[in-house]
Amino acid sequence: MTAMRRGNRRRFTPFASLSRHRQRDAFVRLRWKILGDKPIYGGLFTSHLVLDEPGRSDIYRQWFDFLFLGLDGHSIWNASITTGNLRFWERAEDLASEQTRSRLTEAELEEEYCWKFSPAFYDGRQKLYRVIQSEPRRHAALDGLTVREYEEKVAWEVLRETPPVIHESFRLDHSYQYGIGLEIIVDAPFIARTVIEGAILRFQELGEIGWKNLEPIPRDHLPFQTEAEAMTAAERHIPQA
Repeated sequence: MTAMRRGNRRRFTPFASLSRHRQRDAFVRLRWKILGDKPIYGGLFTSHLVLDEPGRSDIYRQWFDFLFLGLDGHSIWNASITTGNLRFWERAEDLASEQTRSRLTEAELEEEYCWKFSPAFYDGRQKLYRVIQSEPRRHAALDGLTVREYEEKVAWEVLRETPPVIHESFRLDHSYQYGIGLEIIVDAPFIARTVIEGAILRFQELGEIGWKNLEPIPRDHLPFQTEAEAMTAAERHIPQA
């Protein structure tokens, strides 16, 4: 069970709509931070995340969030980089979820996916609620499997029979509060500093614009296991304390 706030929405002015002066001030502050973090990240970017955690399996290194400077002297890129592997798994899981949902009735779907809340506590300003997770149910329409079990079965069939096509890309989002959003998909087995640096240089060479590679990532560069299978295999090899 997880405690969460309900209806907590904040309004803000997107970074792209700020004055050039305010953008430049933020740009200069970030430039100093990147310089200070050069021993950690190399000097092209910075992040609040740990990039090279010792002993971390590659399965847990499939995405990374970071910040870097635009070439125009005032833009900040608020970037998220994802491997083709992770996007491949996400697409397969989306297809599996769609197929699974199509086999259930509206009543069954409502029972499965409807979130239930109970009051947790009141901190004097707002009430917090606890999310209640119901026990998994087995469905005749899903061959006697739970929703999660059936989704995993279908995801494996998708990977084997109708694998999604994934392209490297840069997608811009100007609605971010800090910087301009940049979603990056790369053909790499895991995210490392060299992969991030290569993506930044490629983005700059293209002119800092949205882009999609016309050629898809080769199928043999993408997983032949589901994400759940890959994570299970990785956990078996985690050294015991």
